[in-house]
Amino acid sequence: MANASDIITYIGVPLAVIGVLPIFYTFLNSYFTIRNITRCLQRNGLEAITRGSLMSGVVEVSLPRFSITPLDRDDPDYWAPNSKPSMLRGGTWTCFNWNTLITGTRLYRLQYSDDLQVPQAEIDFGELLGFLLDRGAVPDVKGLHFLKVSGLWTPTGTSLMLSPDEGSSVLRVSVPNDSDGVLSLALRWEENWDNREPTSLPPSWMRLTIPESLSGAASSGGGLPSDEAASVEDKSLLEQTSMASTDGKAFGKSSMEKEQPGAREKSSHSTSSYIPTPTSLRFRLGYLPSGDLTISTAAWEVSHAPLDSSPSLNHLRSNPASTWFPAIALALGLSKSLPLYTYTLAPFLHGLAMKDTIPCGVLVLLGLLKEHEAPDWATKYDPAEEGQRMHNTFLAKQRAIAAERMMTGEQARMARIARETEDLHRIGEEFRARMARQREREERREREAFASGRLEARIAADAGLRWLAGQNLLRSAAGTQEAVEGLLIGMVKGEEVAMGVCRVLERWREWSDRGGMNTEDLATFKKDTLGFCYAACVMGLLRDVCAKEESSVAVDMQEVIRFWKKVRLG
Repeated sequence: MANASDIITYIGVPLAVIGVLPIFYTFLNSYFTIRNITRCLQRNGLEAITRGSLMSGVVEVSLPRFSITPLDRDDPDYWAPNSKPSMLRGGTWTCFNWNTLITGTRLYRLQYSDDLQVPQAEIDFGELLGFLLDRGAVPDVKGLHFLKVSGLWTPTGTSLMLSPDEGSSVLRVSVPNDSDGVLSLALRWEENWDNREPTSLPPSWMRLTIPESLSGAASSGGGLPSDEAASVEDKSLLEQTSMASTDGKAFGKSSMEKEQPGAREKSSHSTSSYIPTPTSLRFRLGYLPSGDLTISTAAWEVSHAPLDSSPSLNHLRSNPASTWFPAIALALGLSKSLPLYTYTLAPFLHGLAMKDTIPCGVLVLLGLLKEHEAPDWATKYDPAEEGQRMHNTFLAKQRAIAAERMMTGEQARMARIARETEDLHRIGEEFRARMARQREREERREREAFASGRLEARIAADAGLRWLAGQNLLRSAAGTQEAVEGLLIGMVKGEEVAMGVCRVLERWREWSDRGGMNTEDLATFKKDTLGFCYAACVMGLLRDVCAKEESSVAVDMQEVIRFWKKVRLG
């Protein structure tokens, strides 16, 4: 029979061992969890303070929380992907290189290594969007509008930025983990999406290519043939370079050193260097304190490399050029899908471009449309009426001559004198009557032209392009983009014709506001058909841009940036 010691030996000891097993399990699990977390942190390039309780099985990981900003654009790492991106949750922002600043720490209490995550990084929303635009990302029109309307209630996974091929999401709304009421976003980028480089223009910058026929006069102000203007410009740039070089060498030296022969030889050698003719113009858009769009800076380029010389912009900062030049430039950039989504066209331009404002009869009177190309708008003139009047006059004259033949000599002579006198008087009256009828027809035709059916700006732009091509001012295959680009170059140079287009656009806006054209408008356009054609190209381009769905993305983007100053990226 078993005694008490046997019961303790065979039953109590195993039960004691079984009771201690959970402690051993917790101990071993904590050990391996700490080891896995440490290895995971090292593998992802993260530095953290790790503490673990082997008895409770809880592992504490203290990770730094960062505030990040994009690197300087000239930094090579700006364009390079992060060599050691984090694969943990919340670490999507580590796919790029950033300027980082530790703003605090985040303590995680974990029991399993799979629960490890990286604290979300704080970043300025506007800088983030600008950086992604510079890398080639494209705004998601519907996603940004959804974020503007719904705010924090925007569904998780809503795309805000798309890849350059618009096939994948780059920036999307993320789960609000530890976001403290701040918008949480997640980032994704692949190396094959990198199609931009340091020579690419950053957002808010534009480049205008100077036509070969105008490149020589790019900095001279126009008015000269291309070869002569290029020669003048090269001489001017050489003189400026020579003066700057001489001043730079003489700065801080004594007067004796300035007069040394070696210094003169070195200065004369610098003047022999060749200064190339600009082939393009780069400029940056910006906003005035009043909120109006403007051109903040500009520079000439050769093969996309900036020159030291820059055009004067003073004439573009006064009305009406201060209103129209930035708007035309922005419309051109948007039509080329440049990353200018932080700028918007003025509301009046949307209404002006989308409204059918140009009467078809006016285009016919200006010679831009043929009569059969426009809808019926004018009263038809029958030339047979004038012929019938002339025939009746001829018959009356023949009857008078026949009557004279039946008279005696003296009576016939007197009748002939009276008939000739009457013919002279009648010819004068008929001429005055014919001119009055012609003036009446022209006035009636103008009134009917003003009241004729309105055409959209696109039709007027096509007619203007045909007229410009017929005058050998544009290639026959040129479109509105090429015409407008040449116009902008002319405006930068201060050409009178180009600046006159701004006045034509102002008159276009005026007749649209008052509901129709008048005789003064038509007379102005007959004198300046060239300016009208360029203005029609501008309005056609504006209509194409405003008709796009992307035309509202700038408004939505500015609104979400204004509302969400800072976001959490993870």
